[in-house]
Amino acid sequence: MNWCIGLCIFTVACLPLQAVMAIGGQYDLVLHGGRVIDPASGLNAVRNVAIADGRIAEVSERQMHGDLVVDVGGLIVAPGFIDLHAHAQMPLGQHFAVYEGVTTALELEAGSYPVTALGTHEPFAIEGESRINFGASVSHIFIRDYLFEGDRAAQSVVHNALLKMPNNRSSVKAHLTTDQMQQLENHLNTGLDQGGLGIGISLDYMNEAVNRQELELVFEVAAARHAPIFVHVRRNGPAGDPSGLIEVLELAERSGAPLHVVHISASGINGTANFLRLVREARSRGVSVTMETYPYNTGGTPLTADVMDRDWQSIFGTTYEDLEMAGTGERLSRATFEKYRKTNPDAFLINYYNREEWTRPATVAEDVIIASDSLPMFNLQYKVHPMGIGSFARVLGRYVREEGALSLYDAITKMTLLPAQVLAGYSPNFTRKGHIGVGADADIAVFNPRDVIDNATYLEPYQESSGMVHVLVGGVFVLRDGQMQESAYPGQRLLANPM
Repeated sequence: MNWCIGLCIFTVACLPLQAVMAIGGQYDLVLHGGRVIDPASGLNAVRNVAIADGRIAEVSERQMHGDLVVDVGGLIVAPGFIDLHAHAQMPLGQHFAVYEGVTTALELEAGSYPVTALGTHEPFAIEGESRINFGASVSHIFIRDYLFEGDRAAQSVVHNALLKMPNNRSSVKAHLTTDQMQQLENHLNTGLDQGGLGIGISLDYMNEAVNRQELELVFEVAAARHAPIFVHVRRNGPAGDPSGLIEVLELAERSGAPLHVVHISASGINGTANFLRLVREARSRGVSVTMETYPYNTGGTPLTADVMDRDWQSIFGTTYEDLEMAGTGERLSRATFEKYRKTNPDAFLINYYNREEWTRPATVAEDVIIASDSLPMFNLQYKVHPMGIGSFARVLGRYVREEGALSLYDAITKMTLLPAQVLAGYSPNFTRKGHIGVGADADIAVFNPRDVIDNATYLEPYQESSGMVHVLVGGVFVLRDGQMQESAYPGQRLLANPM
Protein backbone atom coordinates (compact mmCIF):
# COMPACT_ATOMS: atom_id res chain seq x y z
CA MET A 1 0.00 0.00 0.00
CA ASN A 2 1.04 3.54 -0.59
CA TRP A 3 0.94 5.49 2.67
CA CYS A 4 0.64 8.99 1.23
CA ILE A 5 1.39 12.06 3.28
CA GLY A 6 -0.92 14.94 2.44
CA LEU A 7 -1.11 18.65 3.09
CA CYS A 8 -2.92 20.23 6.01
CA ILE A 9 -5.73 22.56 4.93
CA PHE A 10 -6.71 25.24 7.37
CA THR A 11 -6.81 28.30 5.10
CA VAL A 12 -10.20 28.04 3.40
CA ALA A 13 -12.05 31.30 2.95
CA CYS A 14 -15.22 32.18 4.79
CA LEU A 15 -17.94 29.91 3.49
CA PRO A 16 -20.70 31.40 1.34
CA LEU A 17 -24.29 30.26 1.49
CA GLN A 18 -24.69 27.17 -0.67
CA ALA A 19 -25.93 28.33 -4.06
CA VAL A 20 -27.83 25.70 -6.03
CA MET A 21 -28.76 26.12 -9.68
CA ALA A 22 -30.84 23.81 -11.84
CA ILE A 23 -29.57 24.75 -15.29
CA GLY A 24 -29.96 21.72 -17.57
CA GLY A 25 -26.93 20.23 -19.26
CA GLN A 26 -24.52 17.40 -19.82
CA TYR A 27 -24.32 15.74 -16.40
CA ASP A 28 -26.86 14.78 -13.73
CA LEU A 29 -25.01 16.75 -11.04
CA VAL A 30 -21.95 18.95 -10.77
CA LEU A 31 -20.27 19.78 -7.44
CA HIS A 32 -18.64 23.09 -8.30
CA GLY A 33 -15.53 24.65 -6.79
CA GLY A 34 -14.81 22.46 -3.79
CA ARG A 35 -11.37 21.35 -2.61
CA VAL A 36 -11.21 17.74 -3.75
CA ILE A 37 -9.10 15.40 -1.65
CA ASP A 38 -8.57 12.06 -3.38
CA PRO A 39 -5.89 9.91 -1.75
CA ALA A 40 -5.91 7.42 -4.62
CA SER A 41 -4.59 9.95 -7.12
CA GLY A 42 -2.94 12.36 -4.69
CA LEU A 43 -5.27 15.15 -5.78
CA ASN A 44 -5.63 17.93 -3.23
CA ALA A 45 -6.89 20.98 -5.11
CA VAL A 46 -9.96 22.93 -6.15
CA ARG A 47 -11.85 21.01 -8.82
CA ASN A 48 -15.34 20.49 -10.22
CA VAL A 49 -16.81 17.00 -9.90
CA ALA A 50 -19.41 15.77 -12.39
CA ILE A 51 -21.73 12.84 -11.67
CA ALA A 52 -23.79 10.77 -14.11
CA ASP A 53 -25.74 7.54 -13.51
CA GLY A 54 -24.45 7.22 -9.96
CA ARG A 55 -20.78 7.36 -10.94
CA ILE A 56 -18.15 10.08 -11.10
CA ALA A 57 -17.93 11.11 -14.74
CA GLU A 58 -15.34 13.89 -14.66
CA VAL A 59 -13.02 15.69 -12.25
CA SER A 60 -11.77 18.85 -13.84
CA GLU A 61 -10.90 22.52 -13.53
CA ARG A 62 -13.07 23.32 -16.52
CA GLN A 63 -16.57 24.74 -16.25
CA MET A 64 -19.10 21.90 -16.47
CA HIS A 65 -22.83 21.90 -16.91
CA GLY A 66 -25.40 19.62 -15.36
CA ASP A 67 -29.07 19.26 -14.59
CA LEU A 68 -28.09 20.43 -11.12
CA VAL A 69 -25.02 22.44 -10.18
CA VAL A 70 -24.19 22.84 -6.50
CA ASP A 71 -21.66 25.42 -5.36
CA VAL A 72 -19.37 23.78 -2.79
CA GLY A 73 -16.75 26.50 -2.73
CA GLY A 74 -14.74 26.55 0.51
CA LEU A 75 -15.79 22.99 1.37
CA ILE A 76 -13.87 19.71 1.30
CA VAL A 77 -15.08 17.17 -1.25
CA ALA A 78 -13.90 13.72 -0.16
CA PRO A 79 -14.79 10.12 -0.94
CA GLY A 80 -17.57 8.88 1.34
CA PHE A 81 -16.16 7.31 4.49
CA ILE A 82 -16.09 3.51 4.76
CA ASP A 83 -16.66 2.04 8.22
CA LEU A 84 -15.33 -1.52 8.39
CA HIS A 85 -16.63 -2.14 11.90
CA ALA A 86 -20.27 -1.17 12.36
CA HIS A 87 -22.75 -3.13 14.48
CA ALA A 88 -25.52 -0.52 14.15
CA GLN A 89 -26.98 -1.94 10.94
CA MET A 90 -30.39 -0.41 11.59
CA PRO A 91 -32.20 2.86 10.78
CA LEU A 92 -30.99 4.81 13.81
CA GLY A 93 -27.41 3.72 13.27
CA GLN A 94 -27.54 4.78 9.63
CA HIS A 95 -29.00 8.15 10.59
CA PHE A 96 -26.03 9.05 12.75
CA ALA A 97 -23.55 7.54 10.28
CA VAL A 98 -24.77 9.93 7.56
CA TYR A 99 -24.01 12.94 9.78
CA GLU A 100 -20.45 11.60 10.02
CA GLY A 101 -20.01 11.34 6.25
CA VAL A 102 -20.15 7.54 6.28
CA THR A 103 -21.54 6.17 3.02
CA THR A 104 -20.69 2.49 3.56
CA ALA A 105 -20.97 0.72 6.94
CA LEU A 106 -20.00 -2.93 7.20
CA GLU A 107 -20.52 -5.62 9.82
CA LEU A 108 -17.20 -7.43 9.48
CA GLU A 109 -16.05 -8.32 13.01
CA ALA A 110 -19.14 -10.27 14.10
CA GLY A 111 -20.57 -10.75 10.62
CA SER A 112 -23.88 -12.36 9.71
CA TYR A 113 -25.13 -15.84 8.88
CA PRO A 114 -26.86 -16.26 6.54
CA VAL A 115 -24.98 -13.31 5.09
CA THR A 116 -28.07 -11.80 3.47
CA ALA A 117 -30.02 -11.89 6.73
CA LEU A 118 -28.25 -8.72 7.81
CA GLY A 119 -30.66 -5.82 7.54
CA THR A 120 -33.84 -7.89 7.27
CA HIS A 121 -34.95 -8.26 10.88
CA GLU A 122 -37.93 -6.21 12.00
CA PRO A 123 -38.35 -3.73 13.55
CA PHE A 124 -34.82 -2.71 12.57
CA ALA A 125 -34.82 -3.73 8.92
CA ILE A 126 -32.95 -1.64 6.35
CA GLU A 127 -33.35 -3.96 3.37
CA GLY A 128 -34.86 -1.87 0.57
CA GLU A 129 -34.81 1.30 2.69
CA SER A 130 -31.13 1.85 3.35
CA ARG A 131 -29.66 5.33 3.43
CA ILE A 132 -26.12 4.06 3.01
CA ASN A 133 -24.40 0.95 1.67
CA PHE A 134 -24.12 -2.03 3.98
CA GLY A 135 -22.74 -5.56 4.02
CA ALA A 136 -21.31 -8.31 6.18
CA SER A 137 -18.68 -10.97 6.53
CA VAL A 138 -19.54 -14.61 7.24
CA SER A 139 -20.08 -14.91 10.97
CA HIS A 140 -18.04 -17.59 12.70
CA ILE A 141 -19.82 -17.05 16.01
CA PHE A 142 -23.33 -17.32 14.54
CA ILE A 143 -22.43 -20.48 12.64
CA ARG A 144 -21.21 -21.88 15.95
CA ASP A 145 -24.48 -20.96 17.61
CA TYR A 146 -26.40 -22.71 14.84
CA LEU A 147 -24.28 -25.86 15.25
CA PHE A 148 -25.13 -26.04 18.96
CA GLU A 149 -28.63 -24.56 19.05
CA GLY A 150 -30.22 -25.36 15.70
CA ASP A 151 -33.54 -23.57 15.29
CA ARG A 152 -33.03 -21.82 18.65
CA ALA A 153 -29.89 -20.09 17.38
CA ALA A 154 -29.53 -16.33 17.57
CA GLN A 155 -30.75 -14.83 14.33
CA SER A 156 -27.62 -13.93 12.45
CA VAL A 157 -26.89 -10.39 13.66
CA VAL A 158 -25.43 -8.68 16.72
CA HIS A 159 -28.56 -6.94 17.94
CA ASN A 160 -30.37 -10.31 18.05
CA ALA A 161 -27.42 -12.02 19.70
CA LEU A 162 -27.48 -9.52 22.54
CA LEU A 163 -30.99 -10.65 23.34
CA LYS A 164 -30.77 -14.35 22.49
CA MET A 165 -27.20 -15.57 23.09
CA PRO A 166 -26.48 -15.60 26.84
CA ASN A 167 -22.86 -15.72 27.89
CA ASN A 168 -23.17 -19.28 29.27
CA ARG A 169 -24.41 -20.71 25.95
CA SER A 170 -22.54 -23.75 24.61
CA SER A 171 -21.68 -21.94 21.39
CA VAL A 172 -19.42 -19.52 23.28
CA LYS A 173 -18.14 -22.01 25.85
CA ALA A 174 -17.77 -25.51 24.31
CA HIS A 175 -15.30 -27.04 21.84
CA LEU A 176 -16.62 -28.36 18.53
CA THR A 177 -16.84 -32.08 17.90
CA THR A 178 -15.21 -33.64 14.85
CA ASP A 179 -18.57 -33.67 13.06
CA GLN A 180 -19.22 -30.04 13.97
CA MET A 181 -15.79 -29.08 12.61
CA GLN A 182 -16.77 -30.47 9.22
CA GLN A 183 -20.09 -28.64 9.39
CA LEU A 184 -18.29 -25.43 10.30
CA GLU A 185 -16.12 -25.71 7.20
CA ASN A 186 -19.18 -26.32 5.03
CA HIS A 187 -21.07 -23.35 6.49
CA LEU A 188 -18.08 -21.01 6.13
CA ASN A 189 -17.87 -21.88 2.45
CA THR A 190 -21.63 -21.50 2.08
CA GLY A 191 -21.43 -18.03 3.61
CA LEU A 192 -18.66 -17.04 1.22
CA ASP A 193 -20.73 -18.40 -1.66
CA GLN A 194 -23.58 -16.18 -0.44
CA GLY A 195 -21.35 -13.15 -0.92
CA GLY A 196 -19.83 -12.70 2.53
CA LEU A 197 -17.10 -10.05 2.52
CA GLY A 198 -14.67 -12.37 4.29
CA ILE A 199 -14.93 -14.18 7.63
CA GLY A 200 -15.52 -12.49 10.99
CA ILE A 201 -14.07 -14.07 14.14
CA SER A 202 -15.01 -12.60 17.52
CA LEU A 203 -12.46 -14.63 19.46
CA ASP A 204 -12.65 -12.62 22.66
CA TYR A 205 -16.36 -13.41 22.98
CA MET A 206 -15.72 -17.19 22.93
CA ASN A 207 -12.23 -17.39 24.34
CA GLU A 208 -12.55 -20.78 26.02
CA ALA A 209 -14.49 -22.39 23.19
CA VAL A 210 -12.25 -21.99 20.13
CA ASN A 211 -9.17 -24.20 20.17
CA ARG A 212 -6.17 -24.06 17.88
CA GLN A 213 -7.50 -26.77 15.55
CA GLU A 214 -10.72 -24.85 14.92
CA LEU A 215 -8.91 -21.58 14.38
CA GLU A 216 -6.53 -23.22 11.90
CA LEU A 217 -9.55 -24.54 9.99
CA VAL A 218 -11.05 -21.05 9.67
CA PHE A 219 -7.76 -19.64 8.37
CA GLU A 220 -7.42 -22.51 5.88
CA VAL A 221 -10.90 -21.85 4.48
CA ALA A 222 -10.15 -18.14 4.16
CA ALA A 223 -6.79 -18.78 2.50
CA ALA A 224 -8.29 -21.21 -0.03
CA ARG A 225 -10.88 -18.60 -1.00
CA HIS A 226 -8.48 -15.61 -0.74
CA ALA A 227 -11.03 -14.13 1.67
CA PRO A 228 -9.98 -11.65 4.37
CA ILE A 229 -10.38 -12.52 8.04
CA PHE A 230 -11.60 -9.83 10.46
CA VAL A 231 -10.57 -10.73 13.98
CA HIS A 232 -11.17 -9.50 17.50
CA VAL A 233 -8.11 -11.11 19.08
CA ARG A 234 -8.27 -13.00 22.34
CA ARG A 235 -7.37 -11.24 25.54
CA ASN A 236 -5.45 -13.99 27.32
CA GLY A 237 -3.33 -12.42 30.02
CA PRO A 238 -3.04 -9.09 31.77
CA ALA A 239 -3.56 -5.79 29.95
CA GLY A 240 -1.12 -5.43 27.07
CA ASP A 241 -0.50 -9.17 26.65
CA PRO A 242 0.22 -9.69 22.91
CA SER A 243 -0.27 -13.46 22.77
CA GLY A 244 -3.70 -13.23 21.14
CA LEU A 245 -2.34 -10.99 18.39
CA ILE A 246 0.73 -13.16 17.88
CA GLU A 247 -1.55 -16.19 17.51
CA VAL A 248 -3.47 -14.77 14.54
CA LEU A 249 -0.42 -13.18 12.92
CA GLU A 250 1.29 -16.58 12.92
CA LEU A 251 -1.77 -18.23 11.40
CA ALA A 252 -2.04 -15.55 8.72
CA GLU A 253 1.63 -15.95 7.87
CA ARG A 254 1.39 -19.74 7.73
CA SER A 255 -1.87 -19.94 5.76
CA GLY A 256 -1.56 -16.89 3.54
CA ALA A 257 -5.03 -15.64 4.51
CA PRO A 258 -5.41 -11.84 4.48
CA LEU A 259 -5.91 -10.56 8.04
CA HIS A 260 -7.52 -7.43 9.45
CA VAL A 261 -7.17 -6.75 13.19
CA VAL A 262 -10.07 -4.77 14.65
CA HIS A 263 -9.73 -1.98 17.27
CA ILE A 264 -5.99 -2.40 17.78
CA SER A 265 -5.74 0.04 20.70
CA ALA A 266 -8.78 -1.42 22.48
CA SER A 267 -7.06 -4.80 22.36
CA GLY A 268 -3.55 -3.49 23.00
CA ILE A 269 -4.40 -1.06 25.84
CA ASN A 270 -1.07 -0.22 27.54
CA GLY A 271 0.69 -2.44 25.02
CA THR A 272 -0.67 -0.69 21.93
CA ALA A 273 2.77 0.47 20.78
CA ASN A 274 3.91 -3.16 20.86
CA PHE A 275 0.79 -4.29 18.98
CA LEU A 276 1.50 -1.75 16.26
CA ARG A 277 5.10 -2.92 16.06
CA LEU A 278 4.10 -6.59 15.76
CA VAL A 279 1.67 -5.87 12.93
CA ARG A 280 4.21 -3.78 11.05
CA GLU A 281 6.92 -6.41 11.47
CA ALA A 282 4.56 -9.07 10.14
CA ARG A 283 3.73 -6.83 7.17
CA SER A 284 7.45 -6.37 6.48
CA ARG A 285 7.72 -10.19 6.27
CA GLY A 286 5.06 -10.25 3.58
CA VAL A 287 1.99 -10.99 5.72
CA SER A 288 -1.15 -9.38 4.34
CA VAL A 289 -2.34 -7.63 7.51
CA THR A 290 -4.15 -4.37 8.21
CA MET A 291 -5.52 -2.79 11.38
CA GLU A 292 -8.06 -0.26 12.60
CA THR A 293 -8.83 1.84 15.66
CA TYR A 294 -11.48 4.17 17.09
CA PRO A 295 -10.59 7.51 18.74
CA TYR A 296 -11.83 6.97 22.30
CA ASN A 297 -10.05 5.97 25.50
CA THR A 298 -12.93 3.75 26.57
CA GLY A 299 -14.66 0.68 25.24
CA GLY A 300 -18.27 -0.40 25.10
CA THR A 301 -19.48 -3.92 25.72
CA PRO A 302 -22.56 -5.76 26.99
CA LEU A 303 -22.68 -6.46 30.71
CA THR A 304 -22.80 -10.18 29.97
CA ALA A 305 -19.99 -10.37 27.40
CA ASP A 306 -17.78 -13.43 27.74
CA VAL A 307 -14.77 -11.32 28.73
CA MET A 308 -16.69 -10.08 31.79
CA ASP A 309 -16.88 -13.70 33.01
CA ARG A 310 -13.11 -13.96 33.08
CA ASP A 311 -10.51 -12.06 35.11
CA TRP A 312 -11.55 -8.80 33.46
CA GLN A 313 -9.88 -6.66 36.10
CA SER A 314 -6.50 -8.06 35.09
CA ILE A 315 -7.34 -8.21 31.37
CA PHE A 316 -8.31 -4.53 31.23
CA GLY A 317 -6.23 -3.26 34.12
CA THR A 318 -9.40 -1.80 35.68
CA THR A 319 -11.70 -2.28 38.64
CA TYR A 320 -15.44 -1.89 39.27
CA GLU A 321 -15.17 1.88 39.62
CA ASP A 322 -13.86 2.07 36.03
CA LEU A 323 -17.14 0.62 34.74
CA GLU A 324 -19.98 2.99 33.89
CA MET A 325 -23.54 2.26 32.84
CA ALA A 326 -24.02 3.75 29.36
CA GLY A 327 -26.19 6.84 29.39
CA THR A 328 -26.55 7.16 33.17
CA GLY A 329 -23.02 7.96 34.33
CA GLU A 330 -23.37 5.52 37.23
CA ARG A 331 -20.02 4.02 38.20
CA LEU A 332 -20.34 0.46 39.47
CA SER A 333 -19.33 -1.48 42.55
CA ARG A 334 -19.07 -5.23 42.90
CA ALA A 335 -22.62 -5.30 44.23
CA THR A 336 -24.18 -3.19 41.46
CA PHE A 337 -22.16 -5.03 38.78
CA GLU A 338 -23.58 -8.37 39.89
CA LYS A 339 -27.05 -6.90 40.32
CA TYR A 340 -27.26 -5.38 36.83
CA ARG A 341 -25.91 -8.52 35.17
CA LYS A 342 -29.01 -10.27 36.50
CA THR A 343 -31.59 -7.52 36.21
CA ASN A 344 -30.40 -5.62 33.12
CA PRO A 345 -28.19 -7.99 31.12
CA ASP A 346 -28.83 -6.26 27.78
CA ALA A 347 -27.36 -2.97 29.00
CA PHE A 348 -24.01 -1.66 27.79
CA LEU A 349 -20.99 -0.80 29.87
CA ILE A 350 -18.49 1.95 29.23
CA ASN A 351 -15.12 0.68 30.38
CA TYR A 352 -12.44 3.28 31.15
CA TYR A 353 -9.45 1.07 30.46
CA ASN A 354 -7.38 3.16 28.06
CA ARG A 355 -5.36 6.37 28.12
CA GLU A 356 -4.73 9.00 25.49
CA GLU A 357 -1.00 8.26 25.38
CA TRP A 358 -1.86 4.68 24.38
CA THR A 359 -4.65 5.36 21.89
CA ARG A 360 -3.20 8.43 20.18
CA PRO A 361 -0.36 6.63 18.32
CA ALA A 362 -2.92 4.38 16.61
CA THR A 363 -5.39 7.20 15.95
CA VAL A 364 -2.85 9.34 14.13
CA ALA A 365 -0.75 6.61 12.47
CA GLU A 366 -0.98 6.75 8.69
CA ASP A 367 -1.28 2.94 8.39
CA VAL A 368 -4.15 2.49 10.88
CA ILE A 369 -7.69 2.71 9.53
CA ILE A 370 -10.39 4.65 11.37
CA ALA A 371 -13.52 2.60 12.17
CA SER A 372 -16.29 3.15 14.67
CA ASP A 373 -17.17 -0.20 16.30
CA SER A 374 -20.68 1.27 16.48
CA LEU A 375 -23.00 -0.52 18.89
CA PRO A 376 -26.62 -1.43 18.11
CA MET A 377 -28.96 1.55 18.44
CA PHE A 378 -32.46 0.27 19.19
CA ASN A 379 -34.04 3.59 20.15
CA LEU A 380 -33.10 6.91 21.71
CA GLN A 381 -33.82 5.62 25.22
CA TYR A 382 -31.36 2.69 24.89
CA LYS A 383 -28.06 4.49 25.48
CA VAL A 384 -24.79 3.28 23.99
CA HIS A 385 -21.14 4.29 23.75
CA PRO A 386 -20.84 7.36 21.46
CA MET A 387 -18.17 5.85 19.21
CA GLY A 388 -20.76 4.88 16.59
CA ILE A 389 -22.01 8.47 16.49
CA GLY A 390 -18.85 10.58 16.65
CA SER A 391 -15.70 8.67 15.66
CA PHE A 392 -15.08 10.11 12.19
CA ALA A 393 -16.00 13.69 13.08
CA ARG A 394 -13.94 13.39 16.25
CA VAL A 395 -10.81 12.58 14.25
CA LEU A 396 -11.45 15.41 11.77
CA GLY A 397 -12.38 17.99 14.38
CA ARG A 398 -10.16 17.21 17.33
CA TYR A 399 -7.08 15.43 15.99
CA VAL A 400 -6.85 17.27 12.67
CA ARG A 401 -8.16 20.80 13.20
CA GLU A 402 -7.77 21.45 16.93
CA GLU A 403 -4.56 19.56 17.64
CA GLY A 404 -2.87 19.24 14.27
CA ALA A 405 -1.89 15.71 15.21
CA LEU A 406 -2.35 14.52 11.62
CA SER A 407 -3.12 16.18 8.32
CA LEU A 408 -6.59 16.37 6.82
CA TYR A 409 -5.28 14.46 3.80
CA ASP A 410 -4.00 11.61 5.96
CA ALA A 411 -7.19 11.48 8.02
CA ILE A 412 -9.30 11.17 4.86
CA THR A 413 -6.97 8.46 3.57
CA LYS A 414 -7.51 6.48 6.77
CA MET A 415 -11.31 6.74 6.31
CA THR A 416 -11.59 6.08 2.57
CA LEU A 417 -8.81 4.59 0.48
CA LEU A 418 -7.31 2.33 3.14
CA PRO A 419 -10.57 0.61 4.13
CA ALA A 420 -11.49 0.20 0.45
CA GLN A 421 -8.13 -1.47 -0.18
CA VAL A 422 -8.79 -4.03 2.57
CA LEU A 423 -11.67 -5.41 0.47
CA ALA A 424 -10.80 -4.47 -3.10
CA GLY A 425 -8.67 -7.56 -3.70
CA TYR A 426 -11.57 -9.83 -2.80
CA SER A 427 -14.64 -7.85 -3.81
CA PRO A 428 -14.39 -5.80 -7.03
CA ASN A 429 -17.24 -3.59 -5.71
CA PHE A 430 -14.65 -1.86 -3.55
CA THR A 431 -12.37 -0.94 -6.43
CA ARG A 432 -14.98 1.75 -7.17
CA LYS A 433 -15.12 3.04 -3.60
CA GLY A 434 -12.81 5.12 -1.44
CA HIS A 435 -11.66 7.47 -4.18
CA ILE A 436 -12.83 10.29 -6.44
CA GLY A 437 -11.95 9.44 -10.00
CA VAL A 438 -13.71 8.73 -13.26
CA GLY A 439 -15.76 5.56 -12.91
CA ALA A 440 -15.81 5.57 -9.12
CA ASP A 441 -19.13 5.27 -7.30
CA ALA A 442 -20.44 8.74 -6.45
CA ASP A 443 -20.32 8.14 -2.69
CA ILE A 444 -19.14 11.54 -1.52
CA ALA A 445 -18.81 13.49 1.74
CA VAL A 446 -18.78 17.29 1.47
CA PHE A 447 -17.93 19.04 4.71
CA ASN A 448 -16.75 22.26 6.30
CA PRO A 449 -13.29 21.69 7.79
CA ARG A 450 -13.80 24.64 10.15
CA ASP A 451 -16.95 23.20 11.70
CA VAL A 452 -16.69 19.41 11.63
CA ILE A 453 -16.81 18.01 15.18
CA ASP A 454 -18.40 15.26 17.23
CA ASN A 455 -21.13 16.25 19.69
CA ALA A 456 -21.97 12.85 21.18
CA THR A 457 -21.10 12.37 24.86
CA TYR A 458 -21.19 9.42 27.23
CA LEU A 459 -24.28 10.78 28.98
CA GLU A 460 -26.01 12.07 25.82
CA PRO A 461 -24.74 9.98 22.94
CA TYR A 462 -27.54 10.63 20.44
CA GLN A 463 -26.33 13.98 19.11
CA GLU A 464 -25.48 14.28 15.41
CA SER A 465 -21.99 15.37 14.48
CA SER A 466 -21.60 18.86 13.00
CA GLY A 467 -19.95 20.01 9.81
CA MET A 468 -21.28 17.65 7.14
CA VAL A 469 -22.97 19.77 4.46
CA HIS A 470 -23.76 17.21 1.76
CA VAL A 471 -23.53 13.42 1.71
CA LEU A 472 -24.21 11.50 -1.49
CA VAL A 473 -24.62 7.76 -1.96
CA GLY A 474 -24.58 6.58 -5.55
CA GLY A 475 -24.98 10.18 -6.68
CA VAL A 476 -28.11 10.72 -4.56
CA PHE A 477 -28.21 13.27 -1.75
CA VAL A 478 -28.97 11.65 1.60
CA LEU A 479 -27.82 14.82 3.38
CA ARG A 480 -28.23 18.17 1.64
CA ASP A 481 -27.34 21.51 3.17
CA GLY A 482 -27.00 19.71 6.48
CA GLN A 483 -30.53 18.28 6.34
CA MET A 484 -31.44 14.61 6.08
CA GLN A 485 -33.35 13.85 2.89
CA GLU A 486 -36.14 11.81 4.40
CA SER A 487 -37.22 10.06 1.19
CA ALA A 488 -33.69 9.14 0.06
CA TYR A 489 -32.74 5.47 0.39
CA PRO A 490 -30.04 4.86 -2.23
CA GLY A 491 -27.95 2.49 -0.10
CA GLN A 492 -27.18 -0.96 -1.50
CA ARG A 493 -26.31 -4.31 0.04
CA LEU A 494 -22.68 -5.02 -0.90
CA LEU A 495 -21.75 -8.62 -1.59
CA ALA A 496 -18.43 -10.09 -2.63
CA ASN A 497 -17.97 -11.23 -6.17
CA PRO A 498 -14.48 -12.72 -6.02
CA MET A 499 -12.42 -12.39 -9.16
